[in-house]
Amino acid sequence: MIPHIPKGKILVQFDGICNLCSRTVRFILKADRKKKFMFQPLQYSGKSQDFETIIVTDNESTSEYFDAILKIGKELGGIYRAVAIFKLLPRKWRYSLYLWIARNRFRWFGKRNSCYLPSEEEKERFI
Repeated sequence: MIPHIPKGKILVQFDGICNLCSRTVRFILKADRKKKFMFQPLQYSGKSQDFETIIVTDNESTSEYFDAILKIGKELGGIYRAVAIFKLLPRKWRYSLYLWIARNRFRWFGKRNSCYLPSEEEKERFI
Protein backbone atom coordinates (compact mmCIF):
# COMPACT_ATOMS: atom_id res chain seq x y z
CA MET A 1 0.00 0.00 0.00
CA ILE A 2 1.40 3.36 -1.00
CA PRO A 3 0.51 6.16 1.40
CA HIS A 4 -0.59 9.61 0.22
CA ILE A 5 2.44 11.50 -1.06
CA PRO A 6 2.38 15.29 -0.64
CA LYS A 7 2.78 17.29 -3.85
CA GLY A 8 6.43 17.77 -4.73
CA LYS A 9 7.60 14.90 -2.52
CA ILE A 10 9.04 11.53 -3.51
CA LEU A 11 8.60 8.38 -1.43
CA VAL A 12 11.45 5.88 -1.20
CA GLN A 13 10.40 2.47 0.13
CA PHE A 14 13.36 0.31 1.14
CA ASP A 15 14.28 -2.86 3.02
CA GLY A 16 14.63 -1.57 6.56
CA ILE A 17 16.81 -4.43 7.82
CA CYS A 18 19.31 -4.28 4.94
CA ASN A 19 22.54 -2.47 5.86
CA LEU A 20 23.17 -1.45 2.23
CA CYS A 21 19.64 -0.05 1.96
CA SER A 22 19.89 1.80 5.28
CA ARG A 23 23.24 3.32 4.26
CA THR A 24 21.69 4.39 0.97
CA VAL A 25 18.84 6.10 2.85
CA ARG A 26 21.35 7.93 5.07
CA PHE A 27 23.22 9.00 1.93
CA ILE A 28 20.04 10.32 0.31
CA LEU A 29 19.09 12.17 3.51
CA LYS A 30 22.42 14.01 3.45
CA ALA A 31 22.42 14.68 -0.31
CA ASP A 32 18.77 15.82 -0.48
CA ARG A 33 19.18 19.53 0.22
CA LYS A 34 15.64 20.32 -0.97
CA LYS A 35 14.18 17.70 1.41
CA LYS A 36 11.96 16.29 -1.29
CA PHE A 37 12.50 12.63 -0.36
CA MET A 38 10.40 10.81 2.23
CA PHE A 39 11.11 7.26 3.40
CA GLN A 40 9.27 4.13 4.49
CA PRO A 41 10.69 0.69 5.26
CA LEU A 42 8.95 -1.90 3.09
CA GLN A 43 8.33 -3.88 6.28
CA TYR A 44 5.85 -1.14 7.33
CA SER A 45 4.18 -0.81 3.93
CA GLY A 46 1.78 -3.71 4.40
CA LYS A 47 3.37 -5.67 1.57
CA SER A 48 4.25 -9.27 2.30
CA GLN A 49 6.98 -9.96 -0.19
CA ASP A 50 10.65 -10.54 -0.60
CA PHE A 51 12.16 -7.09 -0.25
CA GLU A 52 14.70 -7.30 -3.08
CA THR A 53 13.70 -3.96 -4.53
CA ILE A 54 13.61 -0.30 -3.75
CA ILE A 55 10.42 1.49 -4.77
CA VAL A 56 10.40 5.20 -5.64
CA THR A 57 7.02 6.89 -6.05
CA ASP A 58 5.98 10.45 -6.77
CA ASN A 59 2.57 11.78 -7.75
CA GLU A 60 3.13 10.76 -11.37
CA SER A 61 4.94 7.42 -11.43
CA THR A 62 6.46 4.49 -9.58
CA SER A 63 9.91 3.06 -10.29
CA GLU A 64 11.51 -0.12 -9.00
CA TYR A 65 14.88 -1.87 -9.13
CA PHE A 66 17.57 0.01 -11.06
CA ASP A 67 15.00 2.41 -12.51
CA ALA A 68 14.39 3.61 -8.93
CA ILE A 69 18.12 4.32 -8.52
CA LEU A 70 18.09 6.29 -11.77
CA LYS A 71 15.10 8.31 -10.54
CA ILE A 72 16.84 9.10 -7.23
CA GLY A 73 19.98 10.28 -9.05
CA LYS A 74 17.95 12.46 -11.39
CA GLU A 75 15.94 14.02 -8.56
CA LEU A 76 19.00 14.69 -6.39
CA GLY A 77 20.52 16.52 -9.35
CA GLY A 78 24.07 17.76 -9.69
CA ILE A 79 26.79 15.11 -9.74
CA TYR A 80 24.24 12.45 -8.72
CA ARG A 81 22.76 12.62 -12.22
CA ALA A 82 25.90 10.76 -13.33
CA VAL A 83 24.15 7.53 -12.39
CA ALA A 84 22.34 8.00 -15.72
CA ILE A 85 25.43 6.52 -17.38
CA PHE A 86 23.83 3.14 -16.57
CA LYS A 87 21.09 3.95 -19.10
CA LEU A 88 23.68 2.96 -21.70
CA LEU A 89 23.16 -0.63 -20.54
CA PRO A 90 20.09 -2.44 -21.83
CA ARG A 91 17.28 -2.44 -19.26
CA LYS A 92 17.49 -6.23 -18.93
CA TRP A 93 21.18 -5.95 -17.95
CA ARG A 94 20.45 -3.20 -15.40
CA TYR A 95 17.72 -5.37 -13.91
CA SER A 96 20.06 -8.38 -13.74
CA LEU A 97 22.82 -6.29 -12.14
CA TYR A 98 20.38 -4.93 -9.56
CA LEU A 99 19.09 -8.41 -8.68
CA TRP A 100 22.62 -9.79 -8.39
CA ILE A 101 23.47 -7.09 -5.84
CA ALA A 102 20.11 -7.46 -4.06
CA ARG A 103 20.49 -11.20 -3.68
CA ASN A 104 24.00 -10.88 -2.24
CA ARG A 105 23.49 -7.75 -0.12
CA PHE A 106 23.15 -9.51 3.23
CA ARG A 107 26.29 -11.57 2.65
CA TRP A 108 28.30 -8.53 1.52
CA PHE A 109 26.91 -5.78 3.78
CA GLY A 110 25.13 -7.58 6.61
CA LYS A 111 21.69 -7.36 8.08
CA ARG A 112 20.19 -5.32 10.92
CA ASN A 113 18.29 -6.94 13.78
CA SER A 114 15.50 -4.37 13.42
CA CYS A 115 14.38 -1.78 10.89
CA TYR A 116 16.33 1.43 10.41
CA LEU A 117 15.27 4.01 12.98
CA PRO A 118 15.57 7.65 11.99
CA SER A 119 17.23 10.21 14.24
CA GLU A 120 15.11 12.97 15.81
CA GLU A 121 16.05 15.31 12.95
CA GLU A 122 15.09 12.70 10.35
CA LYS A 123 11.73 11.60 11.83
CA GLU A 124 9.67 14.13 9.89
CA ARG A 125 10.89 12.54 6.64
CA PHE A 126 9.71 9.02 7.53
CA ILE A 127 6.27 7.51 7.18
